[in-house]
Amino acid sequence: MKDKFEMKELCEKCEHVSCCTGFDAPFLFENDIKKLSELGKEEFIEEIKVANMKVKSLKKKSNSTNCVFWDERKRTCQIYEDRPFDCKMFPFDIMKIDEQIMWIVFSCNEESSWEWSEKYLQKLEMDPSFVNIVQNIGIFQHTLETEFSENHPLPYKVIRKVNFRSNSKD
Repeated sequence: MKDKFEMKELCEKCEHVSCCTGFDAPFLFENDIKKLSELGKEEFIEEIKVANMKVKSLKKKSNSTNCVFWDERKRTCQIYEDRPFDCKMFPFDIMKIDEQIMWIVFSCNEESSWEWSEKYLQKLEMDPSFVNIVQNIGIFQHTLETEFSENHPLPYKVIRKVNFRSNSKD
């Protein structure tokens, strides 16, 4: 598996907008809200409506597409170790394709090999917060369908089917 440095270097080479400086703000779920509250950062949580559902998300800076925790000068996240689960997933996302929930990766180079990411995806699937992502696939699907339409194509590659049972206690 690539280490943090290699992943960071890979993302910095990408010319597409990152989740920290564009797109919609990351969605927040119970564990994320708890972490932000423990950090005294609950003022940066807002409620938005997506696909007729109320959802919590991180605020963006005023008159900006940048996340409130993005430090433009240092090009770093101020809460990186405690960032929301939706942020941890980036550049990966989930998408419903032919009635199956699939891992996808937004990639500048669709021919890249993402085999190294398997251990990282498994780690994400084992995280207790991942169940929130799968349970709320409708929110993610709606965002992908509206934000990345034919008018705003963003290259992605399907990696594999999501294994959301791996974090169950069965």
